[in-house]
Amino acid sequence: MLAIAFCGICYAQSGDNQTGKILSAQMSQSISYQDTKSAPAMRWVCPEVEKYQDLLYSQRDDDYKVYANNIKNRIELFTNPEQPTDKYLLTQAILTIENPLYSTENLLNYISKWIKSSKKDWAKNLTIDIKEKRISAVANIFVASHATYVELFKVSVSPKLFIQLLEDNKLLVSFSTNSYKNGVYDSHNKLSRTLNEKISEVFPFVQKSSHKNTYAKAYVGTYTYFWSFIADLRNELNANFTKDTKMLSQLHYEYSRDSLRTKYGEPTKVIADQTSTPDINKELHFYESAQKFVFMGKTIDFKDIMSCEIVDDPQYIPGRSKTLGTGICIFGFGIGGAETVRTPDKTIHNYVVNVKIDNLGTPLIRIGTGQNEYKATEIASAFEYILRHQQSNNLTAKPQSRTVTRRRK
Repeated sequence: MLAIAFCGICYAQSGDNQTGKILSAQMSQSISYQDTKSAPAMRWVCPEVEKYQDLLYSQRDDDYKVYANNIKNRIELFTNPEQPTDKYLLTQAILTIENPLYSTENLLNYISKWIKSSKKDWAKNLTIDIKEKRISAVANIFVASHATYVELFKVSVSPKLFIQLLEDNKLLVSFSTNSYKNGVYDSHNKLSRTLNEKISEVFPFVQKSSHKNTYAKAYVGTYTYFWSFIADLRNELNANFTKDTKMLSQLHYEYSRDSLRTKYGEPTKVIADQTSTPDINKELHFYESAQKFVFMGKTIDFKDIMSCEIVDDPQYIPGRSKTLGTGICIFGFGIGGAETVRTPDKTIHNYVVNVKIDNLGTPLIRIGTGQNEYKATEIASAFEYILRHQQSNNLTAKPQSRTVTRRRK
């Protein structure tokens, strides 16, 4: 048995007696594919989001210095126990997963993909550790700007992001940063200097520090960004990860595969499309002992196969001419340094295997392999084998046509 550990569940896969099931580590019970499909949708609950977003909103003031002081009095900086002088602006939230039924790898990959597409600042330095059930990233995030008569201040932070899958189906999201990067721009919007300041050493923690308005906006802006990110993640999961569709597809595949094995025995040959997610409808299953093959949910008897051929319907793209450099053309004659370059002609193949069936319900099966000629030949060879053996086993049967390969150019 191959056991793949998930968060709170353990997926079991074996050849004979486990038909696409999930074993719950906490409940010690088997959940079949049908039960998984009908299981209630997952919900991602995090009341801290509303709590802190409401807090940030309730403390608003037109004067950002007052606003920042209000927040400071309600949310403390985190002090590093090993270095008491090292203080961090820390934001953490735990998402509780209701009705959990998911693969750890699928969940972390989904979150990572969402971050890369929706929070692109984090995409460059993002890593996934499936073993540790963690996503980590670092980014440079713009949080505030403040203009004076002669200068413009643009403040960013470089927080660390950790998304950790915990026991009991909880997802921890954590941001931490301890400094600002304050870019100072002149009246021509040219960077004149950069100020690197510890958060704990400027306003509102040091009331007499320079650039109070700038750092007040940065302090509030950093908290606002962190909680907006967490809210967006929670909303995304509630909208699009209420079911682990990839895991469900895997279970469906194994359930269908094992059902076919129960009916017809072990397949003699399986020809599969190379995809990241297995799909029983994109595979050809041949069962020589049962004299049947299965494709796209259709079960066909070997004896009903009449013929097979490969057809190539290519797309021809003519080359183009392009003139490089300059020159003068008079009556068709070129003068100067111009040079004509021609791109080569291009042919894009499109292979299709046509299988004729002696069945009015399914008289023709078309199997497209695109530009993959080897795959088309492999499929056709399997049907040629069946036709050849059908003819040799039944000499009195009406002769059937052999596999024909035809390419149109």
